[in-house]
Amino acid sequence: MNRRLPLSFTLLFLPLLLAVSLIFVSQLHAGTTDVCPSGCTYSSIQTAIDNSLEDTLTIAAGTYLENLYLSRSVNLVGAGLGLTIIDGQITDTVVVVNGTVTVSISGVTLRDGDAGSGNGGGLHNEVGVVTLSNSVVENNLARNGAGISNSGTMTLINVTVRSNSTNPAGCSDCVGGGVYNRGVMTILNSAIHDNTAASGGGIDNNLLANVPGNLTAVNTTVYNNTATSISSQGGGIRNVGVMTLTGSQVRQNTASIGAGFYNQGTLTVNSSSVHNNVASGRGGGLHNEFTLAINTSNIYSNQAGSGGGGGISTESGTVTLDQSAVYNNVAAGSGGGIVNNVDPVTGVNSFTITNSTISGNSTAGQGGGLRSAGSAVTDLTNVTFSNNTSTVVNGQSISILAGAVTAKNTIIAISGSGTNCSGAITSQGRNIVSDNTCQLAGTGDLKNTNPRLGVLQNNGGPTLTHALLLGSPAIDSGSSCPSVDQRGVARPFGSACDRGAYEYNQVVQNVYLPFVVRP
Repeated sequence: MNRRLPLSFTLLFLPLLLAVSLIFVSQLHAGTTDVCPSGCTYSSIQTAIDNSLEDTLTIAAGTYLENLYLSRSVNLVGAGLGLTIIDGQITDTVVVVNGTVTVSISGVTLRDGDAGSGNGGGLHNEVGVVTLSNSVVENNLARNGAGISNSGTMTLINVTVRSNSTNPAGCSDCVGGGVYNRGVMTILNSAIHDNTAASGGGIDNNLLANVPGNLTAVNTTVYNNTATSISSQGGGIRNVGVMTLTGSQVRQNTASIGAGFYNQGTLTVNSSSVHNNVASGRGGGLHNEFTLAINTSNIYSNQAGSGGGGGISTESGTVTLDQSAVYNNVAAGSGGGIVNNVDPVTGVNSFTITNSTISGNSTAGQGGGLRSAGSAVTDLTNVTFSNNTSTVVNGQSISILAGAVTAKNTIIAISGSGTNCSGAITSQGRNIVSDNTCQLAGTGDLKNTNPRLGVLQNNGGPTLTHALLLGSPAIDSGSSCPSVDQRGVARPFGSACDRGAYEYNQVVQNVYLPFVVRP
């Protein structure tokens, strides 16, 4: 026989049952937590590391006033961002990893460390293999690598490195406000912002015993970082080693030279954007002095001072720009979009631009789109120059003070007053110029010709382009073009490839109207 409990009894019994359940869950959780402020096996993280035989230690939410020294392999698991806080109390590095050990740290905040004249205020890895994930590193101080310093192997996954600063503040050669790498480092899905250093405000990828540090960053944003010295290099990133950036943003950083990037090593930028960076000297977006490759990327809305190169400045080494757009950059000096110069000491500089768009850049000097100086060599293949301006009326698109500029299948056009070019371009054929000022004399060159370009916009692909409008003389009139255009569209589409960075790939259908005889 079934009996129903009175409603009053149920209402009284449920809270008691819930309380018992919560106590049971709490006890179960407490039993699986190795470190907590009270009631656990250990109340100190360092004590747990030194005395526990476990490879994995779980750390409950709370603030731990400690400076950790890890000399054994261990996995530290915190309760999450802003919950498990390890505070260095401005006395020493928050976490030091010593020896050839393997360490994993997740779900923690590392803050208020101070390495003094040493490296790594928040986290310092000497020679170990370290993974830091789902964590924050903030408000730390050090001579180099105020947030993180790595001389071993390190991986950052979903990590925010913010508001760290090299110390002392007046140090002119302190580098790596956020991250200082001299080993092998991978940064994934992370943010590096609001850090400060003399150079390399966000990231400094450097050398260890003349061996280049190797850094790979994917889906990472580097922003609002500052390089502070008078001749500061790399507000966002300074690279002296080997670095690859993919699917990332470098924006709103400041420095004297190379506000977004300063490169003195080997740098590859893939499918990324570099924008709204401000350099008081040269290289608003990027400044190069060794080897730089930019692929399928947008370089835009950066600013440079009297040194020029609002988007890109380069003065030695080798640069390639492929399937990319450099647009709406501004320079007080020459080269609103790009300045290609040669350091008199090195005497070597080459710049190859292919399947790319240089548009809407401006300068108070010479060469709104491109400025060539020294003995620099610039090769243009299927490039579109459009709507670039300079206060010097001659050479709105391209200004050649010295050096050599060659062009093939390239469109050079302005919409306002002034002239496209100052200086002579060596033609390799099939170029279009909207006036007669570039001194082109190659096979199939068209002068005083309107290329009929659409506005700069997303026409497909990862970068902005000027589409060719129906009836453009650039359509089906190029020769020996690259196999794809700036967007990745296969060439040719039609009887021949198109001039410029955009391949016209629209199907035009003819409509035939019936013949009508009017009475």
